[in-house]
Amino acid sequence: MRTGCTKSTDLDELISMSKDIQELYYEERNSGEIIFDGKVWAKDNQYEVTVYGKNKKIDTLGLLTDNSGKRTTYRIPNPNASSAVGTGMTGRFEGIREDSFLRYIDRIDLEKAEIVGAEEVEGRQSVIVKTNTANGVDPSKLWIDKKTGVPTKIDFAENEKIVTSLTYKNIKIGPGSVSDQEFAVPESAMILE
Repeated sequence: MRTGCTKSTDLDELISMSKDIQELYYEERNSGEIIFDGKVWAKDNQYEVTVYGKNKKIDTLGLLTDNSGKRTTYRIPNPNASSAVGTGMTGRFEGIREDSFLRYIDRIDLEKAEIVGAEEVEGRQSVIVKTNTANGVDPSKLWIDKKTGVPTKIDFAENEKIVTSLTYKNIKIGPGSVSDQEFAVPESAMILE
């Protein structure tokens, strides 16, 4: 049994709450050395991510699928954004779980992780999960919403020092989270495929 858990199934149950999510919207803030804000929406493996730096839009990347199943990937780079700032967006999408904050839930190693407390984050009662990972790439600690099983905050640490944190707000989960107006390629977009 994991330390910090009242039952060995506590973490399993918390994680499984998010498994059926097919539609979501959230905003994130990165508190690392270079601060980025982002807005993400996803529905049925259609997706759009917009990244902001210093309150200016830097980059938008999206994927839409029409009624025939044809996929269109697009990008809207901001010509005024500094070319030195890289967003890391590649134009490839694997699906809602792989390309949203849900991927961090899926990376939790249940053999190593433990529930270490609870805290409110952005108005959501959250369970704090320590992953016992400190490689700078995978989350070292996650705050998971008790009602929906989605992340509300994530810390990444390397050698026990926090490298960056992501905080999520304005989270919407389930039908109605994404406006139907989102399902059109913006006029200013470059088609990638």
